[in-house]
Amino acid sequence: MISGNKGISTIISNLTLVISFCFFVIGWLISFISLIVFGEKDFNKSWHWWLIINGLACVAIVFIIIDQELINGYRFALMTYLGICMSWTVGVINELLHNDYSSANAVGVGQLLISITLFIWILYFGCEKDTAVGKLTSSNSSNILRNVQTRNKNPNTSFNLQSTTENSTVIQNEASISIANQSTNLRAEALFDYTANKEDPNEISFTQGEVMDIIDNNGRWWQARKADGTMGIVPSNFFKVI
Repeated sequence: MISGNKGISTIISNLTLVISFCFFVIGWLISFISLIVFGEKDFNKSWHWWLIINGLACVAIVFIIIDQELINGYRFALMTYLGICMSWTVGVINELLHNDYSSANAVGVGQLLISITLFIWILYFGCEKDTAVGKLTSSNSSNILRNVQTRNKNPNTSFNLQSTTENSTVIQNEASISIANQSTNLRAEALFDYTANKEDPNEISFTQGEVMDIIDNNGRWWQARKADGTMGIVPSNFFKVI
């Protein structure tokens, strides 16, 4: 089921994706509006309208893949599709920019922005995260754009044991010791930097390349333990199991 929450969270936490989606929206709107004006000049080609419709399909496919974390299974197909879309878009830019009508030139500018977006997506999805380009395009921007939306976390990942009496405090400490001593064979490496949400004391911050022990990998938020013993919850889409 496509909720959209995870896709939006992933996009706004990554500066590369934010820029690319902004470029796409601006380029698509310029192309769409200008093509309507362009049609009044008796130069409205069906191929240009196909590019507009295909653009919507393209951005929808990319969003679904991000939201459902399907890139590992569909990377080759996505790269092929994005490459085809880019060749289509680039193929009409020169024709439109050198047209006598200003509205046609505007369509060309819009398609140019879309082609830049497609190129960014090819680099983002096509390059491994440990490569130079992968590290650049996967840079986390959580310090620039903080996602403040409410996120549903797996109830098993909560470390927030309420303590109102001395007895409950003792129980909380014993539970923490028990979890600290829990062994795990699952380890994961952080793909990006992440700054914990100050409004959620259960989250922990980490840096790209940091390796953690995963205590519970159920749901989209995992229980994790850092090398210094700090425990908390982390977003699963920021890690790869090693």
